[in-house]
Parts: sequence; C-alpha cells; structure tokens
Amino acid sequence: MDFVLQTALTALFSFAALFVITKLIGYRQLAQMSTFDYINGITIGSIGAEMAIAEGQEFWEWAIALAIYGVATWLLAVLSDHSVKARRMVNGRAIVLLDKGKLYDKNFRRAHMDIHEFQMECRSNGYFDLSQIQTAVLESNGKVSILPVSRARPATPEDLALAVQQENMCANVIIDGKIMKKNLNNMGFDIEWLKKQLQKQRKTKLSNIFLATCSSDGMLTVFERADKEHRDILE
Repeated sequence: MDFVLQTALTALFSFAALFVITKLIGYRQLAQMSTFDYINGITIGSIGAEMAIAEGQEFWEWAIALAIYGVATWLLAVLSDHSVKARRMVNGRAIVLLDKGKLYDKNFRRAHMDIHEFQMECRSNGYFDLSQIQTAVLESNGKVSILPVSRARPATPEDLALAVQQENMCANVIIDGKIMKKNLNNMGFDIEWLKKQLQKQRKTKLSNIFLATCSSDGMLTVFERADKEHRDILE
C-alpha cells in the first residue's frame, strides 16, 4: 500500500512539474516547434515519466534533472527572444531551396532534403508544377513556405478593385448544449437575443446543439448533433 501511495504522489508531482515547465517555456511547445524545441519536449517528457515511478534518492535525481532541463530551455527561449544571434544559433535559419526557377543544390544538402521530399512538400502545399513557384524556403521548423509566381497565385479583392468588409473572429456561444454567457456578452449580445435567434432558426432545444458560433455582426451559425453515424467514404 505504501508503494502504491508513493507512486501516486510521485506521479502527481511529476505531472505538476511538467505543467509548470510547459507554462514557463511558453506556447512554442504547442505550436509549430523547431527541432530544438521538439528534442527538448521529448527529453523533458521522458524525464517526467521516469520521475513518476522513481523511488527515494532516485526520485530526487530525476527531479533535479527535470528542473535543470526546464530552466535551461526557458533561459534559451528568453535569450533567443532578445538576441538575433542566439535565435539563429538555437533555431537555425531559413534556407532558400528554389528561387526564380533555380534549385540550390548546396542548400538541399544543408537541409538534408532530397528532391523527392521537396516535391512532396510542394504537393502538400497545393503545387504540383514547380514552374508555378517563385520561391520556396525551408523554415526552421521543417515546413516549406512557398511564394507562387504572380500568374499562379489566387486573385485578391485588391486585384479586382473590390471593397470588402473586414471579417472578425467568431465566438463560441453554445458548446455541447451549454450557453457560453461570457463569450456572448463579449460579442455584445445577451441570452434573450440568443433565444430569439434560435427561435428564428427553429432550434430551441439546447441539448440538440453541439456548437453555435456568433460573429460580431450578429450572424448565428448552429451545428446540431447528428442522429446517425457518419459513414467513412475516404478509405
């Protein structure tokens, strides 16, 4: 019983430590990570897992290692935010792979990427013909950013001399049948307004609403629960 209690306590401590370290490091661990962030994330997670089942003196050894890794990663993150040289050293630089119809062989070797991988990344971005690409850059997080040639890029309202209204973010006002009062108030509306809008759409039963979003101009979009299971047609 003592062993079970000790394991439970060390696991909780490990969980709390990982949570604090993640908050200190910042959201870069959750967004598109650089190679350095990725390796550190795996290492810190592995140390936390080992610490969760460690005993006695061994537990404190893992705890110290976790603290050192967490603090070192946080310090490097702060340093890279304030120094361009440190940022380049930690995260690396973007590498130009293609520009104006020329493929840069030396940069491909620096990036450890072959032409087949490059073509796959281009296809993933929607470009099956390399002649449609003006510049392709390998970012420090391993993603390829593409600038299309002018004739291949989508037309914009500015190109067509059209005046369009700026769109704003939508807020979730109903989630899983529950009204998000704070979100609704932040958009400038109240529950009475929401009920009237639902009545107009003949969707008055909240339990049937999986998600409802509201835009700043009062456009309410409702997504109801599906009664039947969706059959997968993508296999």
